[in-house]
This record gives sequence, C-alpha cells and structure tokens, in this order.
Amino acid sequence: MDKFDDKPTVSPLGLSADAVLELLLSTPLSIVVRARAEFDDGSVTQEAGLVIARQGGCRGDRPTLAALQAAAWLCAVRLSRCGSAVRRLCRVLIRVDGGWVPVLEWPGALPRPAAA
Repeated sequence: MDKFDDKPTVSPLGLSADAVLELLLSTPLSIVVRARAEFDDGSVTQEAGLVIARQGGCRGDRPTLAALQAAAWLCAVRLSRCGSAVRRLCRVLIRVDGGWVPVLEWPGALPRPAAA
C-alpha cells in the first residue's frame, strides 16, 4: 500500500488578514514559507520550506490557501520518498504568528500537539 493511498485532510487555516507567516526566503518570483513535517513513527520532525510562485500563488505578499496546500502536498511527497526508511507522514505544518499551524493531516494521524 502506498503512503498516499489515504487522502489528507485539508486544515482550514482561518488566517486573519494580519497573521504573519514566517518566510525563509522572498524573491520577486517566489516565496518560501517555513514548514515542518511530522511522521507517524514518532521520529524527529523534518524542517522544510514550501515554495510558492508569486504569480498565481500569492495575493500581494500572502500565499493563497490553495497554493499553500499544493506546496505542502509536494513537500510531503518529496519527504516521504527520500532515504531508505519508509515513513508515513502524519501532518505538514507552517509557522504562523510564532506557532505551528497544520496545513495537511492524514487520516489516523497521531493526536500529538505541535511543539512551539
């Protein structure tokens, strides 16, 4: 069974207009949002960056929800397939206003709170 047979649950972020997303990089063509992936096996979390094209993926300096979710999905696919160990993703989170907010969660994910 593939690690992505289950569809992830899309988390309604409900970000306010003044919420601050932590960016790792900002260029005229793209932004990179700080993210982290958590795995069901309890292994160490993996820091990541969600790359979002400004054209079509952002409104001004803010990424759209659809663009964040698409970037989170690509990140999840990449991280689950690297290395020799098979790890099942639990969730992908982004850093907002100093805390971690889930963007994608897979069914059966362990209910562990994200550490700040």
